[in-house]
Amino acid sequence: MPQIGVYSEKCLAFVREVCQAIIDRDPDVLAIMQFGSSIYAPESALDVDLLVVTKKRKGYEVYLDATGNAPFHVDIIPLEPDEKASKEIAAAIRGASKPLYGRREIVEGMVRDVPIPTYDEARRVISAGDDQIRMASATSDPVVQETHYRNAFNTLFDAARLAAMAFLNTEETRWEQLRGQMPLSFDSRFRQIIDTLHVEYFYLRHLPSRSIEEEYRRWRDIVLQFINDLESAERQ
Repeated sequence: MPQIGVYSEKCLAFVREVCQAIIDRDPDVLAIMQFGSSIYAPESALDVDLLVVTKKRKGYEVYLDATGNAPFHVDIIPLEPDEKASKEIAAAIRGASKPLYGRREIVEGMVRDVPIPTYDEARRVISAGDDQIRMASATSDPVVQETHYRNAFNTLFDAARLAAMAFLNTEETRWEQLRGQMPLSFDSRFRQIIDTLHVEYFYLRHLPSRSIEEEYRRWRDIVLQFINDLESAERQ
């Protein structure tokens, strides 16, 4: 899939179309916020993340239908105003976001006072990757299977990123900012996790030629050891 070029006129037009389609399908929308890699790393982003705040959340298919024929993946997260965003989403929005509709203050209230992730939370995220592997094994559709595999590897990356945030005691979620802040030995390991799991396997779709599930287990061990070593180093 080509990079989206988030600042290109064509991309901006598609994002505006998606926002309008969301509002058309859900008249209770109060705010729409774009966040994530399409803001802080547009040159390498392949998707657009949107937080939709609505008075009354509709079925997810309502928002999925709004993505239409966009030439890139759009991930929509619908929440009601009294809900708190997850730690990762809150950190991502605080780190890099842009209001597309409504008032920024509506979203800011939902991401305020969300605590920094913990090492235990980083470990628990790994189980979501295990779920993706199981779903990949359960389908015979090669397109769906590839999506699950890519998400599994990217979930391992997310676990490592949460651990890096815990180690640095920061709400900063942007991996481009996190790398370079840790001791050299940890930084080089984190860069390898980013380059392989997040960029090579997830973004560029260059999945390993060897057994994918075997490679997943190998990287699972690497990421878990990375998390454990960060926690041990912090305690010393």
